[in-house]
Parts: sequence; structure tokens; C-alpha cells
Amino acid sequence: MELSPLARERLKKIGSLSPEESAKMNQSRELVNILSLFFKGELSSEDLWKELKALQEQRGESIVEDAQRKIADTLRLQMAQDDFEQRRSAFLALETVKKEGKYSTLEPILNSIATLRQQYKQQKEMAYDQLKAAMQGQLQAMAQEALKQGVKLDMDSSLEANIKSSQQWKNFIYEHDKTSEEAFSDYVSRLVEIIQAS
Repeated sequence: MELSPLARERLKKIGSLSPEESAKMNQSRELVNILSLFFKGELSSEDLWKELKALQEQRGESIVEDAQRKIADTLRLQMAQDDFEQRRSAFLALETVKKEGKYSTLEPILNSIATLRQQYKQQKEMAYDQLKAAMQGQLQAMAQEALKQGVKLDMDSSLEANIKSSQQWKNFIYEHDKTSEEAFSDYVSRLVEIIQAS
């Protein structure tokens, strides 16, 4: 079945982008490529700053805000410390590119995120150590019984397996993760709100 010339013209228009849409897509693609190099460690925070400063001069401040939003989207409660610090420093460095940056408002929120991440890890380690101390005596008694029967238990592996399979640990992790993730999400949302309010 052949389409009428009018139908073909309409189909052609549906597939084509306006100049503004096309420019926005190209800008987004370019930003994704630059950030990809940064996340892979091929661009330092300083290099990222230079790249985006040059782009901002061509395209306006919205490109810097887009970059910060994309960086904020990659923040995780349980990410490696080096990755967090890399993103934190880039996020703040980009704020200095803006004419009216809000560095002094954003830095305390990022510091609160860093503190939350540290507390999350410490509380998890503390709970693990408390359970370990509570279970160690029971497991040693079981290991001695097993040894009498000629079976040697790997205490460390058995202890870790018992802790991680215990209901007490599962309940703690569920509550701890839920509470910490909510606080973390709130901080990240505040970061995004502040950069969007520029």
C-alpha cells in the first residue's frame, strides 16, 4: 500500500526535530561524553571544570546545571569513598563556574552527605561486631563439639555466615538501609533543588 504525498509529508515531519530540540540533543550528547570521561577517571575535576567553563561560554549556564544534576544522580550511599570524593569535588568546582554560584549553600549539604555515609558504615560495623561478640561463644562451643567428632570448623567463615543469616542482622540491615537511604535521598534532592533554583 502506497502512502499519499500528504501522509508521507506528515510522517517526515513527525520524525524531524526542531532546531531547538536538535541543539538540545547535541548538547546532551556532548555533556554525556564529557561526564563519561570524568567518571572513567580520564578527566580530573579540574579538566571537567575547564571543559564545562568553555561550554558554558558557548551555551549558557544551563549546561553546568545539567552536569551537576547528572553528577548528583550518580551519588550513592554505599559507593567507594574515592568515587564519592571525586564527584563531590567536581560538583563544587562546577559551582564556581556560575556567575552567582551557591557554593556556601551546597558545601554543607555535601559535608552532611559525607558524614551520613561515614555514620552509616560505622553503625553497620558496630552492629556486626556486637553480633559477632554475642555469637562467638556459642560457635566456639559448637566447634569444640565438632572437633570431638573429628570435624574441624572454619570459625571465621562459620561466624560470618551465622551473623549474616541471623534474623537480628537482617532486621538491622533492613531498618538501617531504609533510614539511611531516605536521609541520603533527601540531601541529594536538596542539592538538585538548589542548583535548579539558580
